[in-house]
Amino acid sequence: MVYYRAMSLAAPRRTQRLAEADALAAVFGRRAAALDAEAAFPHANVDDLRAAGWPALVVPRDLGGDGAGLLDTVRLVERLAAGDGSTALAFAMHLQTVGAAAASRGWPAARFAAVCRDVVARGALVNACASEPELGSPSRGGLPRTVARRVGDGWRITGRKSFASLAPVLDYVIVPAALDGEPDTIGRFLVTRQPGVSVVETWDSMGMRSTGSHDLVLEEVAVPDTDLLYRQSAAAPDPYQPDANAWFTLVVSAVYLGVGQAALAAALRYANTRVPTALGRPIATVDAVQRRAGRADLALTAARALLHQVAGMWDRAPAQRRGRGADVVAAKIHVTNAAIDAAGEAMRIVGGAAVRRDLPLERHFRDVQAGLFHPPSDDQGLALLGRLALRRVADDDGATPPHG
Repeated sequence: MVYYRAMSLAAPRRTQRLAEADALAAVFGRRAAALDAEAAFPHANVDDLRAAGWPALVVPRDLGGDGAGLLDTVRLVERLAAGDGSTALAFAMHLQTVGAAAASRGWPAARFAAVCRDVVARGALVNACASEPELGSPSRGGLPRTVARRVGDGWRITGRKSFASLAPVLDYVIVPAALDGEPDTIGRFLVTRQPGVSVVETWDSMGMRSTGSHDLVLEEVAVPDTDLLYRQSAAAPDPYQPDANAWFTLVVSAVYLGVGQAALAAALRYANTRVPTALGRPIATVDAVQRRAGRADLALTAARALLHQVAGMWDRAPAQRRGRGADVVAAKIHVTNAAIDAAGEAMRIVGGAAVRRDLPLERHFRDVQAGLFHPPSDDQGLALLGRLALRRVADDDGATPPHG
């Protein structure tokens, strides 16, 4: 059995893709306000990404793609998000799903290769949809209400998934389902767009309004046995073993870093040109504005450094990935909170005008708040980091760490 792993972009290709990201972000930024106002899915943006070959960004070069690694993807997604957070977040779900599959070697090789060929040939889009209305996030363990029943040499899947970003245009969905007759066991299935798969347009959110994160309903959907990708336990994760999905966690974090950067850039442009009559000069010359700009820029710079460091370590040292879970969790918490803080400072720099819809700041401010709710949550991640810190000290002292 042969597997493939994305590593990094070739240098000329990296330069090209970074330039494309900036150009696409500029186009997406011009469309973003109207899409946000209507909570409309960004079909034109997805068409542009497909036309530029971006769905194949993380497909291994052996299979016809660019072979981007995690650090490459983080850098590119941050730039896209500076134009439109919703488009970047929705597309990030495709990138992290394919990128994680390439890195983990968890799929049957022939099935992964077939999906990758489809991504390269026609820009097919993939997402892993695990959340459910009853279960919530699967990051804390638990058995899905979605059920797969054995029927002949295949399966029939019935259930409902929520937060299915890219739902209007998905070609493949990775669906976790409880396996009927196999207690406490979850199967992860590759489901194609077919009769029995439908989208219920439920997505009406405060921020990230154009991600198309509707509900996905499966009614007796037929799946061959070859599309059962793997089985896993439904048990809650070990509280001392951070099993972080680095591709999901870091690529999503990059989206919010890009939105935070866009918020600050919008505020600084405003500050450079806003000249109140009582002041007689741009508000950018006021010490308080400069301090707020400095705090926001420092927060984003530190967050970017941590995010890139962790993503780079993940790429460079595959054998050490199992020990990097805490680093991934720490990066997610730090980056998303830094982006929120920067957007808050940006609002304060601009003042009352920041809440007006003719400026992009209020959209960036709403969008960036959603970073708190991707797993791991702050509470979940900080508790994990705290347990690990307590255990380190206990180990140093030759003591037994407390449990409970």
